[in-house]
Amino acid sequence: MNIVASAPGKLVLLGEYAVLEGAPAITMAVDRRASVRLRSRADAACEAQAPDVLDAPLRFAIGSNGLPDWTAAGAAAAKLNLVDEVLRGLADDQLGVAAGGGFDLALDTSAFFDAIGASRSKLGLGSSAALTVALASALVAQSGHSDAAQDRAVWLNRLLGLHRKFQGGQGSGVDVATSLYGGVLSYRLLGGDAAPLAAPLAWPAGLHTAFIWSGCSASTPKFLSILRDWRRGNAANDAEYRARMDALTATAQDAVAALAGSDSAGFLLCASLYAQDLRALGSASGVSIWSAEHEAIAAIANAHDGVVYKPCGAGGGDVGVVFAMNPDSLAAVVAALAASGFANVPLAVDPTGLRLTLSESEEA
Repeated sequence: MNIVASAPGKLVLLGEYAVLEGAPAITMAVDRRASVRLRSRADAACEAQAPDVLDAPLRFAIGSNGLPDWTAAGAAAAKLNLVDEVLRGLADDQLGVAAGGGFDLALDTSAFFDAIGASRSKLGLGSSAALTVALASALVAQSGHSDAAQDRAVWLNRLLGLHRKFQGGQGSGVDVATSLYGGVLSYRLLGGDAAPLAAPLAWPAGLHTAFIWSGCSASTPKFLSILRDWRRGNAANDAEYRARMDALTATAQDAVAALAGSDSAGFLLCASLYAQDLRALGSASGVSIWSAEHEAIAAIANAHDGVVYKPCGAGGGDVGVVFAMNPDSLAAVVAALAASGFANVPLAVDPTGLRLTLSESEEA
């Protein structure tokens, strides 16, 4: 059996941080995909190739308990922590690969890096979530449980559990949902045991975007930890946190309504308000959402009428987004940013989400 699975990365366009408190996030699947190729073997050995993190293939085995045994891989096994978590999580859900079922596994996340300037930079497009979606889907197909991935809403809940464990319990899961479904989504946590709500959104033809590399990478888990610790510091901090989240939530709800009504001008206003409120949240909490690089990009963008710039996701680095209704204004901003050393990252919406192909042929 030969299995090919792939899933796109993501950018959160609006709703970051507040999504953790039940606000809708507007997220976009991007045309950079994580891919997994899995080929069954005649013996019980398993081998993983991951050129982005490994210098050489690693051998491992599936034990009689269905769990991965990395004894043969040595210290290098730590570099495949995500693979380990997915294998263990699927085994716990009775969806794991049976003992003795050998396979070769090839993982590719190279599309999530760009050669910008003199360095190879990771862009912050949700590579671990995309790889989780592709890898788990390939493994359940290998184990004969491909039906588990057929109902996307049910499969999303399982995938969220796998990825949250890998992330130490943090995150909203918006990246996982976007990788699974593709397209542009409104994503919202409903609280308790209820499944998150992921609904497609149509992007207005009159609303244009460009994606700008800030020049540095950022850590979402680190920022979330700083925010959590600040909130817990005292009652005043908690009250301000709640007030900031209420403001962000109201704007995110208005932004979703604007997109649903194809109101480009309304969305542009929401993006501007949300950017301002993110700046206020960062200033209050000590989270550098608006890094010096993002501020410099915004200063250039703001010199052009009808243009809004904001960081994407946790901020602090990675990619930011420029919104404009006039494509000529957008082009002028991109040119001005390039002249100042801020690169435009070519990204487009990927509408397809998870792709999973099973074949008996070597060319699968």
